[in-house]
Amino acid sequence: MKRALIFLFILLGINVYAQELNCRVSVNYTKVKTTNVQIFQQLQKAITDFMNTTRWTNYVFAPEERIDCSILIIIDKFNGTDYFEGSIQVSSTRPVYNSSYTSPVLDIKEKSGWLKFRYMENQPIEFNERSYTTELAYTLAYYAYFIIGMDFDTFSEQGGAEFFQKMKTIVSNAQSGLSDAWRASGTSRYDNRYYITRDLNDDAFSPFHEAMYKYHRLGLDLMAKDISAGRQGVLDALKDMLVLYKRKPQSFLIRLFLDTKRDEIINIFSEAPMPEARQAAIIMKQIDPSNANRYDKMGSRMGQ
Repeated sequence: MKRALIFLFILLGINVYAQELNCRVSVNYTKVKTTNVQIFQQLQKAITDFMNTTRWTNYVFAPEERIDCSILIIIDKFNGTDYFEGSIQVSSTRPVYNSSYTSPVLDIKEKSGWLKFRYMENQPIEFNERSYTTELAYTLAYYAYFIIGMDFDTFSEQGGAEFFQKMKTIVSNAQSGLSDAWRASGTSRYDNRYYITRDLNDDAFSPFHEAMYKYHRLGLDLMAKDISAGRQGVLDALKDMLVLYKRKPQSFLIRLFLDTKRDEIINIFSEAPMPEARQAAIIMKQIDPSNANRYDKMGSRMGQ
């Protein structure tokens, strides 16, 4: 596939030229009582243009190789002119080699109220990595780099590191921003932008990045050629996640992985030989105990 060549170019330090993201954007404003629906339509268009026309990296893809992703913004509050509050949900996928299947890579939904920004109709969204511009631009840029970093992690070992560093710069510059999601203080949760970025850049969380690479590149991408070897790659990734769980049991990155991959993992091992299915079930029950009953079924099929 062309994408394989693109990442070969990246590893060799050769740049290719086009945009990175193929982002579908939806702005839901059904909770807001207003007659000015045009501003929400303009907002949706502005975000779509911003995500899909900004050059985020030096490693950009041919149009057909862009990263498929989506952003859903739910508006809970609107002051009638320029102030918005709500939540943002972001997801992305990547293709699996030699198949028509696309695998979920990122699926995250922020707490309601963490998204706060000002936007005037027809206002351009402008981003400056070196200094804070607007809340909306910085939030979108944060997730653009999150999407790209996660995608790169699936194609090469620690491949997303430079983009997670960019997320760190954004968080640092946004400390005076409107949302508490940028800051360590003011929340007892460990799933806001500050803590996610801290963990993505912490060496203690290297098993997460190793798991992303093994799961996709050494797992899913091998399945069309050798399904047993591919399942072993996925199983090795789950072992890495277990290492991380024992080290950082409260890590949101584990929950992020599980929420994104749980159904896919169950599907992968539902038809696996029983020894492999049982290994996977044992690991998943440890790192995802609230769904243990689903893994019990996966690891104890009748007649095997």
